[in-house]
Amino acid sequence: MKNCKQCNNGFEITDGDRKFLKKVSPIIGGQTFDIPEPTLCPDCRRQRRLTFRNERSLYRRDCDLCNKSFISIFPAGTPFPVYCSDCWWSDKWNPLEYGQDLPAGRQGFDFSRSFAEQFHELNMKVPKSGTLIYRCENCEYNSLQGLSRNTYMSPGSYQMEDCLYMRKGQYCKDCVDCLICDHCELVYESLNSKNCYNANYLIQCNNVSDSEYMAYCDACKHCFMCSDLRQKEYCIQNKQYSKGEYESKITELKKQSHSELTKKFLEFAKTLPKRAATLVNTENCVGDRLYDCKNVFHAFDCFDCEDCRYVYDLAEGKDMMDVDILDKQNELCYECGTGGDQNVRDLFCFCPVYSQDTMYCYCVWQCQNMFGCNSISKKFSYCILNKQYSKEEYEKLVPKIIEHMKSTGEWGEHMPASLSLHAYNESLANDYFPLTKEEALKKGFKWKTIEEKVSNVTKKIKASQLPDDINAIPDEVLDCAIECEETGRLFRIQPQELKFYRKKSLPIPHVHPDARHHKRLHLQNPNKLYNRKCDKCQTDIQTTYAPERPETVYCEACYLKEVY
Repeated sequence: MKNCKQCNNGFEITDGDRKFLKKVSPIIGGQTFDIPEPTLCPDCRRQRRLTFRNERSLYRRDCDLCNKSFISIFPAGTPFPVYCSDCWWSDKWNPLEYGQDLPAGRQGFDFSRSFAEQFHELNMKVPKSGTLIYRCENCEYNSLQGLSRNTYMSPGSYQMEDCLYMRKGQYCKDCVDCLICDHCELVYESLNSKNCYNANYLIQCNNVSDSEYMAYCDACKHCFMCSDLRQKEYCIQNKQYSKGEYESKITELKKQSHSELTKKFLEFAKTLPKRAATLVNTENCVGDRLYDCKNVFHAFDCFDCEDCRYVYDLAEGKDMMDVDILDKQNELCYECGTGGDQNVRDLFCFCPVYSQDTMYCYCVWQCQNMFGCNSISKKFSYCILNKQYSKEEYEKLVPKIIEHMKSTGEWGEHMPASLSLHAYNESLANDYFPLTKEEALKKGFKWKTIEEKVSNVTKKIKASQLPDDINAIPDEVLDCAIECEETGRLFRIQPQELKFYRKKSLPIPHVHPDARHHKRLHLQNPNKLYNRKCDKCQTDIQTTYAPERPETVYCEACYLKEVY
């Protein structure tokens, strides 16, 4: 048992962890450089990685190359240049021209200073992509998005069309206000759901259609306010009705406000036994919301993964540890966050894509054998701090740098949060590890005072003054700043959004988009495991339901007997 050097909580380094670290320790010029055991607990390691990812704090600024006004995750006035997507992906600049210049007699690395200090200097020179958007159409107000069109404020998503306020969606169309949804259409205010159609207010549902207020249901249609239901139709609170009875009762129920229905729905859902963990087609796995996985430990929201440990939002990963939000076909990566496809043996990196054998890099695409490089979108190999070397030179210098980093205590640790280009309250870390300004500063994180502006509005209106009937909402609402009834923050309704509400006969939301997002996060069970006993057979289980929670929790065998 070790004590985390950040939070001082105890944590265990397992034999499986040690085996993995030995497997991914890099071999350079025939020499193996062992990766030491972590000094932070899994939560603090994840928190550190997430400080590098800004999803929702967007700013309007000018491109430092073409001077075009655009939306960026970096505000105006940054000490480093920021380019719009067109310029950043273009051949108008060369990232290797920003490599570190050193005093005479020193080549490539200054061994009198720390790696972090030199990487920070490079970080302040190399142009950054303002949004990291890849092959998107009409998706200006987004970050970290790919292969999408007509989509607004939907970070970390790809293959999206006509969607708004999504996070980590894929292959979705005409959806609004969702978190981690896959292959959904006409879905509203839902989370952790897949293959759903024309449904609202879903929590972890699959193959649900024409339904509302549903939790942990599968293959249901025309159902209302149900939980833990399988292959049913025309049910209300898990009770079977005829089609006519169902439609009559739904008409009466919908006369209640959304807040009243939500309260009743969540209270009802707690009365049904819950599955200890959603482990679908898995073998030897520990975690929650895992699908088609094998030998995966302490993992959440992962698909098609094998031999992974402490991973989150991962698809098609193999032999990975301490990784967040990487897409497909990644292998042998450690302490990496925010990446794309086909990365192999990437260590301590932020946003590698199609890259191999990279270490301590920030946003490198299609690169190989890179150390300490920054914002490279072209095919390069054997670079150190954005300087080009021959293979022989690279394999001679990198071992010296690693030995130097061992002496400074940097080797084997992810880049420190001090190197992040975002304040803590701009980053994804604040979603999963929320801190006040005082707490963040005390822990050494950066903090930013964010000024909110709602432009191009003719008047302000309180959300409570909005009619519940969408047919009573005039087009003029698009010109109004709406005051959130919970936070007092102002927000606007987008034209595409209003069209969606009218199409589905939904009321205008009364709460700011950020507050709605955080409500969804709180509806999702935490990425934390607790030991407790099955409430039916008393066998030991690991679950994301804390022992003090009111829900009845069953092991897999007892749960399946209950719902089928």
